[in-house]
Amino acid sequence: MFFLSVVLVALLTACGGADLVDTPPEILYGQDVCSNCNMIISEENYASAYWTADGEARRFDDMGEMLQFMQSNPEERASTWVHDVNTAEWLRAEEAWIVMNAGLMTPMGTGVVAVANEEDARALAFEQEDAVVLTFGDLLDRLDSGELMIGMGN
Repeated sequence: MFFLSVVLVALLTACGGADLVDTPPEILYGQDVCSNCNMIISEENYASAYWTADGEARRFDDMGEMLQFMQSNPEERASTWVHDVNTAEWLRAEEAWIVMNAGLMTPMGTGVVAVANEEDARALAFEQEDAVVLTFGDLLDRLDSGELMIGMGN
């Protein structure tokens, strides 16, 4: 078993698979379609993506769409990426802060966005009574437990 693991890691590295974890999937804005709703991805600040453990890219026009897809299509992810809504920079999802229910408009109306730090997240949520600010890991835990739901108009 150990030998097989070593061989698989070597093959992945040789084929560039190890790089998948370190870079987000490329999105061709205005051409690529969302893996959840099949609509064209056109707004970079809201797009998100992940690599599966098998090296397949999943691309989304709205972070809420990615979360819905992850719930209905459980699969192992090699890396997950979100855009900072303020700067359009790619962030590893595990390092991002998430804002929900702050009245923010997103392409598919889920109202879920990411930013690079807690201060920016709290600024987006400022004075929004139902706003939720949390880390990506906490968001996944609360979605799994049913405490939070992603949907239109959240």
